[in-house]
Amino acid sequence: MFTVAEILKVTSGKLLQGSASLRVRGVSSDTRRVKRGDLFIAIKGDTFDGNDFTSQAVAGGASVLLICREDAYLPAGVTIILVKDTCRALGYLARHHRLKFKIPVIAITGSAGKTTTKEFIAAVLGKKYRVLYNKGTENNHIGVPMTLLQLKKRHQAAVIEAGTNHFGEINWLGEVTCPTVAVFTNIGQSHLAGLLDPSGVFREKVTLIDHVMKKGALIVNVDDEYLRRILKRKLTQKIITFAMSREADIKVVDVIPYRSGLKVVLKDGSVFLLPTPVWGNVSNALAAISCGQLLRVPDKDIMQVLQRVKPAKGRQCFHAVRGMTLIDDTYNANVVSYKNAIKTLSLVRRRKGGCLFLVAADMLELGDQSEILHAEVGEAVAQAGIDHVVTIGRWAGLIGERAKQLAPFIRVKHYMKQEDIYQDLTRHLRPGDAVLVKGSRGMRMDQLIEQLLKD
Repeated sequence: MFTVAEILKVTSGKLLQGSASLRVRGVSSDTRRVKRGDLFIAIKGDTFDGNDFTSQAVAGGASVLLICREDAYLPAGVTIILVKDTCRALGYLARHHRLKFKIPVIAITGSAGKTTTKEFIAAVLGKKYRVLYNKGTENNHIGVPMTLLQLKKRHQAAVIEAGTNHFGEINWLGEVTCPTVAVFTNIGQSHLAGLLDPSGVFREKVTLIDHVMKKGALIVNVDDEYLRRILKRKLTQKIITFAMSREADIKVVDVIPYRSGLKVVLKDGSVFLLPTPVWGNVSNALAAISCGQLLRVPDKDIMQVLQRVKPAKGRQCFHAVRGMTLIDDTYNANVVSYKNAIKTLSLVRRRKGGCLFLVAADMLELGDQSEILHAEVGEAVAQAGIDHVVTIGRWAGLIGERAKQLAPFIRVKHYMKQEDIYQDLTRHLRPGDAVLVKGSRGMRMDQLIEQLLKD
């Protein structure tokens, strides 16, 4: 994969011991996954330091260690490279490796829908290409380069999700990824503790454009008021637009509830079906159609894939439980994703006498905007025809309070512990009801889902 001499050149590293002619077979930053002949990169994070685990890496088979602390334990018999920053070194190696491949590389960013859009695009391109894409949400300064380092000769395309919670990260991930295509899903109130406001989110996300190859393409959701600003820029890349409510290259003219999903009609007369009534997935599907058509995947294959796609875990996954519908949207939360999920809940077909329940936990990392943005979600709840709102957390109670102010018929309860929510739900849920569980990852609402599915 790399020679030590190559690693030294790419990372500006210093050889402390061993041979520059040695070749490594793979790269790992986790001692539990190290294989014989690997390069182990000792990542130094906020709560852990890989430099403390060099002996475990060698025991697992690593033949080369990349460290950033001169006082780290230096096992005998292995090659050791010292760098200033192992995270940066990982990125430089990933970029170096990625540039060996003359293939389409699609980078996806936005405030909501990134992971689902990535899954949709990877599935669509998979009808024509052998695709590498990051699993789950490995979308940060560690996950993105580790994904790119998995590129092999058999791959014909790569689909990379790029996330951020502070300024500068998308710029770095763009530099590492060198995309041929960038996809922008939306801009919303997410990670405001680090990005300040939606304008800050936009400024951060669009730094990706600086790294898209000049003859590449941008796929842009022009329903979004911030992303429409991209169209005013003088850019060398081709721009493809999609929208549900505005004129665009890929434009929705109608969305019709159909069986247990949605039928979507486009302006060119084509129709595709989505298997679940997840409103936000319409826009995600438009991005996938745009990307598929750009890379010449036949339309019939694109539509066939969209009819079969399933959401990633924790992203509006539907479960049938004792005659009820349980919607798991617990992976993460911001205002955009909350409103999309509430729209989905409102579209669920409930049986006669069934009720709609929202179990709402806090949105985190919103900084000074926490109070006003939770109240804004409450306004969306009031308009959606939801019957019961159950909240937990420091801020989520504001969702219920605001919803009750605007729609007095809504039954609202607030709890401090998940076990109390579980007991309440098991007492009151009946066949025909639908329950949406939502909250930021740090609220661990996935534990409530696991308990409801288990019992």
